[in-house]
Amino acid sequence: MKKTAQHLFLKVTSPQVKRWIIPALTSLVVVSIFVAVLLTRQTAPTKQTPNQPVATTTLTSEDIGLPSPELRSGNSIEAVLKARRTRRDFLDKELTLKQVSQMLWAGQGVTVDWGGRTAPSAKSTYPLTLFLIANKVAGLEAGEYQYIPEDRTPVHRLKPIKAVDLQQAIYEALKESSFKNAPAVIVITGNMDKMAESYGGIPHDKEVYLEAGHAGENLYLQAESLKLGMVTISGFDEAKVKDLVTIPAGDTIIYLVPFGIPKQ
Repeated sequence: MKKTAQHLFLKVTSPQVKRWIIPALTSLVVVSIFVAVLLTRQTAPTKQTPNQPVATTTLTSEDIGLPSPELRSGNSIEAVLKARRTRRDFLDKELTLKQVSQMLWAGQGVTVDWGGRTAPSAKSTYPLTLFLIANKVAGLEAGEYQYIPEDRTPVHRLKPIKAVDLQQAIYEALKESSFKNAPAVIVITGNMDKMAESYGGIPHDKEVYLEAGHAGENLYLQAESLKLGMVTISGFDEAKVKDLVTIPAGDTIIYLVPFGIPKQ
């Protein structure tokens, strides 16, 4: 038995065997290191590329006067009502400042010296605010603006908020085709607290939503009269919009209204 064990030991440690054991062990070590590195790469957390922020600059602090609204047109109200349609697809063309001015006035313009506007409001509260996202509007830098109709004397102007190109960002955030080529978007917000104050502190949110509907229909009719197209969008993630658009914290976004020159 001892002779057999000794014989095997001498056989294993013979020079001929050493010739293939050493290369085999070396190969085994190299393969083990390679597998360990590969497994480490697969289990390491993937480095996420952060979302690129939307580039912004500062607009002038001075309000921008808008062209005076037209009070007459060649279209009868009956013809405009008959032609009114929701239009979601727009040509990739810019709007004139005159067209934008007329749309904003139709939504919330002051029409009389006591402050009455184009859309009715419960207890003359007027809790709505119109914001303009200008993507391609002649005479306006791409950015955010607030429409200022004033409370009594109609001033009809824009208050610059921020210079920023939001067209692609809004389209990607909301996955809504209407924003893809829209040269402008009107954002209609409502201040629920302001309406509640008119009712002695009792919430009347319904009145605010109804008022937004009145303003939205005005915009539809005005757009049709101007041969423009538009759509009122209420189904959206408000948090995503507020991440992109500068809206007062106390306001609720009720409508997003992309508008432009319709494809058909």
